[in-house]
Amino acid sequence: MQHDDYRPAAKVPASLDLRWCCGLVLAFAVLFGAQAQTSPDLAGCLQALRLELPTQPPVRADSFDRYTRSVEDLRPLIEQSSATQPEFKLPIWDYLARLVDAKREADGRDVLQRQAAPLAEIANRHGVDAATAVAVFGVETDYGRVAGRYPVVDATLSRACLNLASRERKAHFFSALYLLQEGLVRPDTFRGSWAGAFGLTQFMPGTFLKNMDDGDGSGDIDIVASVPDALATTARYLNGLGWVVGLPWGIEVRVPRDVAPSWNALERDHGCLESSAPAPLCRGVAQWAAAGVRRIDGSALLPTEPSTGSPWHADTRTALLMPAGIDGPAWLVTRNFQAAWRYNRADAYALAIGLLADRLRGDPAPRTAWPTDDPALSRAEFVELQTLLLRRGHCDVTADGRDGPRTRAAIASEEAAQGWMPSGRAGAKLLGALRVMAPEASRLPAPLPAGCAASTPG
Repeated sequence: MQHDDYRPAAKVPASLDLRWCCGLVLAFAVLFGAQAQTSPDLAGCLQALRLELPTQPPVRADSFDRYTRSVEDLRPLIEQSSATQPEFKLPIWDYLARLVDAKREADGRDVLQRQAAPLAEIANRHGVDAATAVAVFGVETDYGRVAGRYPVVDATLSRACLNLASRERKAHFFSALYLLQEGLVRPDTFRGSWAGAFGLTQFMPGTFLKNMDDGDGSGDIDIVASVPDALATTARYLNGLGWVVGLPWGIEVRVPRDVAPSWNALERDHGCLESSAPAPLCRGVAQWAAAGVRRIDGSALLPTEPSTGSPWHADTRTALLMPAGIDGPAWLVTRNFQAAWRYNRADAYALAIGLLADRLRGDPAPRTAWPTDDPALSRAEFVELQTLLLRRGHCDVTADGRDGPRTRAAIASEEAAQGWMPSGRAGAKLLGALRVMAPEASRLPAPLPAGCAASTPG
């Protein structure tokens, strides 16, 4: 999901007389039962944005009015969601365990087989390998299973109104209107995430406009319904972010403990991978080798006889990434990792793309364990845990694999019952404890316990 920073700005003040008037009318309409969906602040923001039509993509005034006539204010949802993004809130081992598991690997292999012909053409055209393109598909929407719920116009408008100084946010809003105006998307399916990203591989409207690519040869580009179109658009975007053909996204390494702390490049620190200018945290492979860094199996970073034309050589620019610190796994990451990071601007996300792509190629999983005494749960294990919570009488939990507030509250309650410090985190320890208390429930579907009403998503 391509986006700018998610830090919410202050709401736009309705200080102008016109905005105050619009807000007053809407307030009375709501009080007297009218179906107005815009808040006073949002109405003022719409007026301000409408004045920018001459400086934005060619959106007509009638299109602006038509597609914003009944918008809903999503700013409270956006503010809440931006503060709870799993990429930054979950322990990284939990995040990766749910995104890179056996089910997602098996489903990805099926996509690789079914889309083999278009994927070969996409790789030839854009230089992005099939496994990487499919990994983005898997991480973003679980191969199309996770459909967007929010109208893209509402989401991009609400985000723009949270920060009217952001040219990028406004550009995505106007691009959404342009896509509708030109018939490039269907109004009934133009829905996406709370941030405004849509389609099988989650593109922001402005990014889609710049990178749209016909993967199935139909003459139309539909990233909502056409898997080849979504994969082709994804590959074109990654190519534009500097993807290097044949370069690994990263290599798991062993790092001398005296080197590790000062060279760990987290989040924006590895932005130096996009440049050739000198930077303290980005170094050539030969420099890391001289500092004692080796592959995880103990072999040298560079082969004795380098392959002619290989993008992995002594001067290849890399950064050291240790997302869990010195006691966890470490990778030397490349420009291709940085391209994946740019897709959603989070180390956890880029690692999920890289590791899932590795699994789809048949490469081994990381060898270094994460530094935790309570291992993460796969999606199947998480559903099992929710099933056990239901059997324990937590009626508002749904065994759907989603880590929602009701599930976390039920987990915290069970942790307290065990005499543990409540955390709300789903881990292997609690799953094991609940299995012991109800071993049959871990193997059977969970009927709703007596006294429980119909449950809601957990």
